[in-house]
Amino acid sequence: MKRDSESRLVVNFHGNAGHVAQGHRPSTYRSISGIPHTHLLTCDYRGFGLSSLINPPHIPTEKGIITDSISLLSYVQTSLNHPTSRTVLLGQSLGTAVTAASALYFANPSSAQLPANITHPTPKPTSRDPFASIILIAPFTDLPTLLHTYKIGGILPILQPLRSYPRIATFLSNRIVDPWPTLARLLAIIRASPPPAPLHMHILHARNDADIPFRAAEAVYAPLQSLMLAGEGVAATEERRSIHGSERVRRGAFAYTKVEDARGRKSVELEVVRFGGHNEVVGWAQVSLAVRRAFERAEGARRGKVGLDVE
Repeated sequence: MKRDSESRLVVNFHGNAGHVAQGHRPSTYRSISGIPHTHLLTCDYRGFGLSSLINPPHIPTEKGIITDSISLLSYVQTSLNHPTSRTVLLGQSLGTAVTAASALYFANPSSAQLPANITHPTPKPTSRDPFASIILIAPFTDLPTLLHTYKIGGILPILQPLRSYPRIATFLSNRIVDPWPTLARLLAIIRASPPPAPLHMHILHARNDADIPFRAAEAVYAPLQSLMLAGEGVAATEERRSIHGSERVRRGAFAYTKVEDARGRKSVELEVVRFGGHNEVVGWAQVSLAVRRAFERAEGARRGKVGLDVE
């Protein structure tokens, strides 16, 4: 990778449970590494898979996992000397929360949205150059909100059975130790990236995701769009597609929407695809297309059209 002047890197943060080679994950690696000049780097968080659990805390806390992720990105920046402009951050499910926290650390390491007394990597990164793109697959606003609708394996609900007992549900939600405030961190990233610094986020969710409903992605996107539209010369565009089935995309039949500034240097995209479920979607063409477009945009090449999944 160091010898290739055109090398590209995707840093992948996987979802909850398992290890880097489990189930659907190798298909993600194959899909991404099939893009010319593109390498993929991933890791097991502490408490997952092949993690050696050397550094405290030795359990997968929010602070500990963020420490692992920023250490990996610091290695890319300082040891590999790979430019962030040719680096895409890709996260799925829990990995979207890890991705958001990592991106915020490199945009503003002193942000109040990061855990207090976070362990900084050695050497500490000095560059705040933006990444080529932040791609989030099946994201959620924060963990307490997610648990009200989340189903383990798409079957076993967590807090949903307590819908008729809101006080009990609130009592339990307030005692979640690691809240993973993804939405707040994404908003902080936008605020920490004033013009003319480029910033690109791409949110993608499958309509048939049984674990995290696709409306969670819309809940993440809407505040980001509002914040972007408060800026000068920013406009929102939407692609209409006919979508059939009992579970309809909110706001009618919009399968794709984007908010972007006039120069195309800052953008946030939301793409809802028909299939892919919660896990398999990461290895499907829509994600690799998002990665390709991110690199093409960063390199100033002609962008391909959005790879909408239509009926």
